[in-house]
Amino acid sequence: MGLVRRDAPPPEETIAPPTTGTLMSQLDDADPDCRREAALGLGGVAEAVPALLRRIAVETEPLVCDAVLTTLAAHDTATVAEGLGAHLASDDAGLRTAAAEALATMPVSVPAIIPGLLADPDHDVRVMTAMVLADLPHPDSQDWLAQMIAQDTHPNVVTAAIDALLPSLGPEHHDLLRAAVQRFPDDPFLRFTVEAALR
Repeated sequence: MGLVRRDAPPPEETIAPPTTGTLMSQLDDADPDCRREAALGLGGVAEAVPALLRRIAVETEPLVCDAVLTTLAAHDTATVAEGLGAHLASDDAGLRTAAAEALATMPVSVPAIIPGLLADPDHDVRVMTAMVLADLPHPDSQDWLAQMIAQDTHPNVVTAAIDALLPSLGPEHHDLLRAAVQRFPDDPFLRFTVEAALR
């Protein structure tokens, strides 16, 4: 029996991965799934940081926001820290909280912006800063919170700092908490927070 010639199957078509430029343009796509995939695909791409920062300022889909912030926070650079820190003053409560949560995962670059945030004239920004410090894995986080409790001029900020410090409160903080109540004797919520902490 003679050999039967068989033609080789055609090679499978390979699809090239999208380029960085393509992914950055897809950040503005009308499809939120496309924007989310683009944000995740830009992980580790330093040149995409400005585009990602622009996207987070206008993004409305929570899943896309999470993807953009995850990618940005992984860079942990001064540019990202400053860009996200500006959103602590946003009128959008969801963006404020998401930015704070992202900043709390950036122990390399965030400490440099903390002094400026502690001195921000907007007490709401300082409240959000306490939220950042609650989870920031940095050796000075507790000292910054103690400074807020001892020196901040707004009772809401002091209360937020006490809440943030609660997991690590010890006897060495008791005088600090009592002094906070004396500084704001007419604030019942702060008094309640301190009394609960001391118990």
